Amino acid sequence: MSRQRAALRHSLKALTGAAVLGALLALPVPAGAAAKEPAKPAAAKAARPAKSSAPAAPACYNRTEHAAEQLMRLHTEMMVVGLTCRTVVPEKKPFDLYQDFSVKNRALLSSSEASLISFYKRSGSGGNATRQFDMFRTELANEISRRAATIGIPQYCANFVDRSVAAKDLTADDLRTLTSDEKGAGLMHLASRPLCDVKVVSNPDPVFAVAQATPAPAAPKATTAKAKPAKAAAPAKPKQKVAAAPAKQSVAVR
Repeated sequence: MSRQRAALRHSLKALTGAAVLGALLALPVPAGAAAKEPAKPAAAKAARPAKSSAPAAPACYNRTEHAAEQLMRLHTEMMVVGLTCRTVVPEKKPFDLYQDFSVKNRALLSSSEASLISFYKRSGSGGNATRQFDMFRTELANEISRRAATIGIPQYCANFVDRSVAAKDLTADDLRTLTSDEKGAGLMHLASRPLCDVKVVSNPDPVFAVAQATPAPAAPKATTAKAKPAKAAAPAKPKQKVAAAPAKQSVAVR
C-alpha cells in the first residue's frame, strides 16, 4: 500500500512539472529577450523607384542672364584667341587685346558673372553656384579650342584676331547692343539656354503630294502540271530475216 502511495505521489509531481513547463512555454517572450535573439530577415518590400540625385537642368534664361552669357562667350573667345595666336601673329599681340578688353570692361564683366551665378542659384540645381559657373566657362573655352583645332590654327588666327581687335574698341553701349539686341547687332545669338519669354512654335509639316508608282501586276502563279507516269516502251519486235533470192543459175546448152 505504501508503495502504491509513493508511486502516486511521484506521478503527480511529474504531471505538475510538465504543466508548469507548458505554461512557461506558452507565455509571450519579453521584449528584452526578443532583442537578444538574432533578427530574422524581413520580407523584401516592393522596390520603389530610386529618386534621381542629379539636379534638374535649368530651363531658361531671363533677358539679363541671356545677355550675360553672350558677353562671357565673347570674353572667353578673346582669351582663347590670345593664348592660341600669340605665337602665330605676335605682331598683333592678341593676348594684350584680351587683357585690355578685360580692364576696360571690368564692371560689365563682373555684372555678367554675378547674373550667371544668380541664375545657377535661382535654378535650384544644387551645389556651389560659383563652381558651376566656373565649370561652364571651362567647358566653353574647351569648345572654342576644339573649333580652332578643327578649322586649323593658322586660318583660325587669321580670322579671329581681327575680331579681338574690333571688340577692344567697343564701348559699353556697343556691347549691350551686341549681347542683347539681335536685330540691332545683326547676329543670331547662340546660348546654352533659351529665353524664358520667347515661345517657340512648331508649325505642322507641309503635306506633299508624293507620286506613287503603280504596283506591277502580280505574276500568275505557275501551275505545276502533274507529271503523268511515262508509258512503258513497247518491246521492240524482232525483225524477220528475209531469205535472199536465189541467184540465177546459168544453164549451159550443149
